[in-house]
Amino acid sequence: MERKGWGMLPIPTLGNVLHGAAGVLAQQSTYGQVSPFLRGLTGYQVLNLVDGVRFNNSTFRSGPNQYLAFLDPGQAERVEAVLGPVSAPYGSDAMGGTIQVLTPTVQLGANTLRPHGEFSLTGAAADSSLGGFGQISLGREKWGWLMGGAGRELGDLRAGASTDSRHVLRRLFGLNPDQIAQVTGSRQAGTGFRQTGFHSKFSLRPTERQSVTLWFQRSTQDGVQGYKDLWGGLGRMQSHFEPQILDFGYARYERQRVWLLDTVSGTFSVNQQRDGSVRQNLRTTDPITADDSTVRSYGYTAQASARSGSRHTILFGGEYYREHIDSARLLTAGGRTTAQRPLYPDGSRYGMLGVFAQDSIVLVPSKLRAMAAGRLTRVGYKTSADRFGVAEGRQEFHDMTYQASLTWQATEQIAWHASAGRGFRAPNSNDLGAIGLNDLGYEIPATESVTAGAQLGNNSGETAVSLGRPVVGLKAESLRNYETGVSIRHDRFYARAQGFHADIYDPIVRRTLLFPSANLPVSLAGLPVTPIAPTAAQRAQSVQPVATAFDPRAIKAFVNDGQTRYYGTELLTRVLVSRHWRAETSYSFLAGRDLFPNRIVRRLPPQSGMASLRHEGKWWFEARATAAGAQRRLSGGDIDDERIGASRRRQDIADFFNGSRIAPHIVNGVFGITGETLQQIQDRVLPGVADTTRVALYNGTAGWVSFDIQGGLPIGERWRVGAGIGNLFDKNYRLHGSGLDSPGWNAFANMRFLF
Repeated sequence: MERKGWGMLPIPTLGNVLHGAAGVLAQQSTYGQVSPFLRGLTGYQVLNLVDGVRFNNSTFRSGPNQYLAFLDPGQAERVEAVLGPVSAPYGSDAMGGTIQVLTPTVQLGANTLRPHGEFSLTGAAADSSLGGFGQISLGREKWGWLMGGAGRELGDLRAGASTDSRHVLRRLFGLNPDQIAQVTGSRQAGTGFRQTGFHSKFSLRPTERQSVTLWFQRSTQDGVQGYKDLWGGLGRMQSHFEPQILDFGYARYERQRVWLLDTVSGTFSVNQQRDGSVRQNLRTTDPITADDSTVRSYGYTAQASARSGSRHTILFGGEYYREHIDSARLLTAGGRTTAQRPLYPDGSRYGMLGVFAQDSIVLVPSKLRAMAAGRLTRVGYKTSADRFGVAEGRQEFHDMTYQASLTWQATEQIAWHASAGRGFRAPNSNDLGAIGLNDLGYEIPATESVTAGAQLGNNSGETAVSLGRPVVGLKAESLRNYETGVSIRHDRFYARAQGFHADIYDPIVRRTLLFPSANLPVSLAGLPVTPIAPTAAQRAQSVQPVATAFDPRAIKAFVNDGQTRYYGTELLTRVLVSRHWRAETSYSFLAGRDLFPNRIVRRLPPQSGMASLRHEGKWWFEARATAAGAQRRLSGGDIDDERIGASRRRQDIADFFNGSRIAPHIVNGVFGITGETLQQIQDRVLPGVADTTRVALYNGTAGWVSFDIQGGLPIGERWRVGAGIGNLFDKNYRLHGSGLDSPGWNAFANMRFLF
């Protein structure tokens, strides 16, 4: 699929352009972040590329992460998404699919040195945003250069009907929207942020057969907060993402017709991402943890293609990416700041080497085509001994992946295709070395629990029971995918229907660590730990979990466990109604289960669809409806997730009532908005429930339909104006798994000046 020229509708992050595409869910934990789910997978199981250069690095997290949002929307000309595993050409991580960001093209061939460019200004109501973009280019016959920049200020987001469905005051105090507005206003307080970007590209064509391309981009985000951790559901004091800085660039040389080869190319890239966070729990007296990590990745890639006879096209190449990770953590408590063991082992190294080959074969001219591809990959991870207890070590992983497809042109209008492939993902630095607080509790590397006799829990909850297996080192996870589909092209009509079946083997997942009750550890990964009272089932197995002082929940680790199955379908139609009018629809359905034991997978996207009608000509207009079905197939983790089921305990209500965020509204033990004491709130919200029993606020994510209209027209030769309304009927809804409700009624306008 491809999204190009996506119109005027303002988007908070680049990944939001994929909203509504078949097989894609553009999840947002907070407004300044985006993590597209491709066929149910996200995070480091989806590969991001910029002009074919690997954007993922080894610190990408397993679940939703923010890194695609580092790319400013003004730095992209087109965004493409390929569904399904493409590990043969691209290597590790491309399991759910691949997102390719293509940067602006430099135009060559001008006879005179005349500047061209554009400036634009955009404003929107739902987030009180204002943004500007500018780009200028120069070019002659053999060279061209462009430079651009952007800046945006986005305010707090107003959701549909001015309602935040999982606001902490809704979740824990049971307040209605009018009561919540008395405390935090009618917007989702703390969702605003700022983003600036700069980019430049230089293209040189010394001869007709050679070209050189240089690209650089820088993007910074400021003020991004983890909304779900604050007013969005947990009520913590601090959850800031700072710093958030990207410096990315590459130099590429391409040549045609070299000896027996049709094309050759070589690329050197530098990808530096600085990612930090500041976290504090419920009280101002709680410790403040500040993380700051910088990952520098250097990439070296080479690729060539050649024709063998009239029916074979061969593509082959290799790549090497090497990373250096600098990481630091500061803990401030009692007015004193001390250095702690960082999120990732400081100075650790991660490297990836791969070679691949692909052959496209015409078996029957104009009728039958086949493709086969394979890749060998080696991954290495190295840590050095430090003062925080990290040991010197080296781990290696090897894998072989493949893809094969067959396309049959049955008639001029109808084509059938089928494919099979194997994707994989090697454990990365986040799996192998991360330590710290996450959404499910405190996490340590699995290898640092082995000597303590850790056993594998059957889930990531505090009530997990032992599977009777010791925790061991990680190995790569793999995916096998089979799909088939039919496409129809006839005159002005195009349709495609696709079905797929995918199994993930040895998935890398978080699991609770359990220890023999007779020999509980007193420290893990250099941190003191204390026992958690075992459940009856744990007591029967003579095991129990432990916790750190940072979080009362059981310690977790990434391990290989089980097998996961996904299957689904994607449908797409396009109709050219007339010369200027085009209609498009899409639909996707996805089912997924863990097989051992049999249960629903986490964050499973619901069925979704889109329908649009667009006019293109001197003026343009589009009406679009986007919809999703209700998702009530929830896992245990979904039910407890503050973004989905938002379960809570009476103890959670007490902790927030006694916390600092709500303290200004508590006077003499009474909550001013309702005039209730703590016990009265607990009895109203969770009557007759034990303090430690969790009760879900929702049993799923509700279905929804949202309507948008937008359009634009030229004013003279140089000016273009556009306007529209998003979420026309102010529907309150939430994309499944997101940490905030989607924008409400959103009037916007855009003005562009071209020269």
